[in-house]
Amino acid sequence: MPYFTTSDGVPLYYSDQGRGRPLILQHALMFGGDFFWQKNLGPLSAGCRVIALDSRGVGLSGKPNTGYTIPRFAQDLRELIEHLGLDDVVLAGLSLGGFTTVEYLRQFGPRNVGAIVLMEMTPRLPSAPGWEHPTFGDFPEPMAKGYGAALRADRAIYNAFFQAAFLVPPTGAELAAMVANTWLTPTDVAAEVIDRMVERDDREFIGTIRVPTAFFYGYPNNRILPTALGQWLAAQVPGSRLVLFDQSSHCPFWEEPARFNAELARFVSEAR
Repeated sequence: MPYFTTSDGVPLYYSDQGRGRPLILQHALMFGGDFFWQKNLGPLSAGCRVIALDSRGVGLSGKPNTGYTIPRFAQDLRELIEHLGLDDVVLAGLSLGGFTTVEYLRQFGPRNVGAIVLMEMTPRLPSAPGWEHPTFGDFPEPMAKGYGAALRADRAIYNAFFQAAFLVPPTGAELAAMVANTWLTPTDVAAEVIDRMVERDDREFIGTIRVPTAFFYGYPNNRILPTALGQWLAAQVPGSRLVLFDQSSHCPFWEEPARFNAELARFVSEAR
């Protein structure tokens, strides 16, 4: 299994398959990459080089006591690109992975990056005056800021979010496998990352993105991001591509894998 060691000494696991233009897939909170992208890695690797990174604290990667910030995740991503000697990379991140992609552009600009795909991420989680696209349609800031603490007190509260992430919630063996994979992420790590996500506000920065960009969103049946957020984001980035999945909630990669894979492969081949 391939690992590399970050500049602060953390071993990070990644999978690497296929040949061609490099595509780095970045998972959402609490799921390791191989599990998260199991319906996508094989089909996508038929047309490009697909790399799936386990963020620090998640999956098979090391779990240090510190470093659970979005800027550090972006630094880890940069170090992976350097470790593998990649160029013309397509960065594709879902939810937390989208935060990391945006932060990468903040820190490093488009260095070694040819295009990005932001999937099911929001530039601001909580409600705010004038903000029409908060998480859940309404997510008061005190509630958002208390979510990490609530998770530390009772990890079971994540179950409601977990179920809402799917239009057809998983059951049986599928659900059991998902839950087991999330337990590879310590509760304190997940809570710390949620706290850092809640703090961010990338609404203005989104409008400065100038690399080829695609937005992939579940709509209109999304229970996590139920508003027309994808449409708003696409309007901020001239020339961007918007792909909507009407049979998915927050997880089109899992609920509509065939179409998801086809749309992502097409963007990787066309975005220049």
